[in-house]
Order: sequence, then structure tokens, then C-alpha cells
Amino acid sequence: MKAFLTLSALILLAGCSGAGPAGDYRPYLVKKKIHEITPDNIPLCHGYGCRLKSYTSLTKAEWKQIGQYFKTGRTAIQERAAIAKATGKFEQIIGNKIGTSTDKAGTYDQLGDDQLDCVDESVNTTILLDLLDQKKLLKHHDISNISARIPVLGGGGLFHQTAVIVERKTGIRYAVDSWFHDNGHNADIVPLDDWLYGWRPHP
Repeated sequence: MKAFLTLSALILLAGCSGAGPAGDYRPYLVKKKIHEITPDNIPLCHGYGCRLKSYTSLTKAEWKQIGQYFKTGRTAIQERAAIAKATGKFEQIIGNKIGTSTDKAGTYDQLGDDQLDCVDESVNTTILLDLLDQKKLLKHHDISNISARIPVLGGGGLFHQTAVIVERKTGIRYAVDSWFHDNGHNADIVPLDDWLYGWRPHP
């Protein structure tokens, strides 16, 4: 019982847990009080655990910057590369709009309302993916539920969660993780099975 309570406390303190299995991502967003996503009213999380939300929109010129990455997305591999770049550009643009441009990699190296933990990052990335899907830029992938990993199951020593996409042709799931880098960096996209067992970028 004591071990269970200790583990539960760690989960609560980590702030990067609670995502469910593969499937529809919308119920998790609703839990974070995100009920609607439109290009004219984009909800964005920050301040740890989606504690704070800001709302913004992108201009046609800004969407053009993001859409340019998908012009060569003829294969699933190319589309994943486009998603990675689009995530970085999206973070850069919205960071300048809502004040999160100073967000640092990880969770605890910098504190404050403008910092993002992995909950904020995974939710915001899923929101971007939803917008990309609305704009019919995703030809090879569907959006899946946010996924979490924990240390006791090979999670690499920390509780962590990520946005997830599924390649339509193969059914392979991929983590789309923007937490490991400062604001505006390309997201890391790796097979979810590798990510669940502690994957992290090389130093």
C-alpha cells in the first residue's frame, strides 16, 4: 500500500501523466477543457499541466509558412518530416503571439507561466495536428490519443507524454514530441514503441 501511495504521489508531482491508450484524442482534450479547435480560435496550453490557456489565430501568411513543408509530402516519411518542421514553425509563431517564445527544453530548467511541460507540449502538438487535418494537409497519417510512459515500464527514468500519429498504410504509431527542445525547434518523430521504452534524442 505504501509503495502504491508513493507511486501515485510521483505521478501527481510529475505532471506528465494521465494520457490514455491509442484511439480518439478528443476526450483527452475535453478533460483539459478544450472543446473546440478552429483556425480562427486556437487554444494553447502553458504553465504546466495545461493550467493556463491562451487563444490566438494564424494569418494566411503564417499558414503559408507552415503549409510549405507539405508541398513535398508525397510519402509517409516525407510527411513525418513535414510535421516535425511544421511543429517547430507553429511553436515559433504562437510563441511570439502568446509569450511562450522563451520556453526551454524539458520542464524544470526554467519555471513560470510561459514555460511548457510535456502535458502542454503534447496537447499543443495535438491541436496543431488537428488544424493540419482540418486543412487537409495530412495525407498519410491520422491523429491518435496522447500517449504516456512511466519509469516502471521502461519509461527512461521519468514520467512523460507525447502527441501521437498513426501511419494509415502500416498502422504504425509515431510519437511527435516537442518537449526535448527549446521553443521553435523541430519536433522529434520516432516509432511510439521506441519512445515508450525511454527514447530520447542524442546529446
